[in-house]
Amino acid sequence: MKYTPILLIGALCFFTAPALRADGPPPSGAAAVNPPPPVSTDSSNIPISQEFTAETSYSGDAETKQGNANIGNVENINSHLNYVISPQISDGILLRFGFDTERDSFGLPAQAPLPNTLQSVNAIVGADFALNDKILLRAELHPGIFSDSEDITGNDFDMPVQIGGTYLWNSDFQIIFGVQIDLKSNYPIIGLPGFRWQFADKWVLSAIPPRPQLQYQLNNALTLYTGAEILGGTYALNSNFGTDHGHGPSSGNSDLNGNIVDFTEFRVGAGFTWKFTPNLNLDVSGGYVPYRNFDIHPDQIGFDDHNTSFHNSIGDGAPYAEIGIRGSF
Repeated sequence: MKYTPILLIGALCFFTAPALRADGPPPSGAAAVNPPPPVSTDSSNIPISQEFTAETSYSGDAETKQGNANIGNVENINSHLNYVISPQISDGILLRFGFDTERDSFGLPAQAPLPNTLQSVNAIVGADFALNDKILLRAELHPGIFSDSEDITGNDFDMPVQIGGTYLWNSDFQIIFGVQIDLKSNYPIIGLPGFRWQFADKWVLSAIPPRPQLQYQLNNALTLYTGAEILGGTYALNSNFGTDHGHGPSSGNSDLNGNIVDFTEFRVGAGFTWKFTPNLNLDVSGGYVPYRNFDIHPDQIGFDDHNTSFHNSIGDGAPYAEIGIRGSF
């Protein structure tokens, strides 16, 4: 699952605003990312919208350390796919059903005490609500498997909860807010406010993690941007992970068997979004990964002691490149 714990769910609530509002056109700030128009099913005539994302990226070798000890270079291939279908059951309510899957495949030094793979496969169950003309809310459950893909057990099951929304200040300025609850994470509750501001005819400042951007709309089809991106998630390690990597109960090191890892990769760069059909966008970007972190800790709420962190020092990062297609129907 993309690293959404802070604000993205609120941003998505903003972009689906016109589907929830029956009293007028969408705000001009949403021009670059149009919401999916509702379509009707033959059997029930319930308006239905659909959205999907398919993307992949490569980030290169970054010198990785445990404390001050260098364990070698780590690279990452990330792939992400999701799909959501949204029946509109009333003027102010959209249900949301779908799936999300994400995989990080790491190139590691031999015997590095890190997982080769982190993968999530989860359902999406939620709803969008228009409380009034100004306030839009979204609530979602993401039950599924969040794992290192070895010996899948009940310990790999997790169900993050995401709640977010948007306050439509006016057509050019919107306040975004969101929170994620994940009791397996080292940070079980996390959330911050953000905003989206169209401060000039072709310029938008979208201060919304996990992808804050400064955007310039070159024309109706092409938008250029620069900004940042956060990848990551919370995953269970298998019961023999520490033993297999020299960090078992009798090794004298931290016991990493059956632990949890919070993975984070921070990127800065630039790219473009090309709206090559009315419903499909191609997104291409590249830049630099200044920081990547594996925070391994026991499975208990808010654990903040005796954890083991593997990271690169600021400045010892790596380049990245990403390509993706997004659609809405």
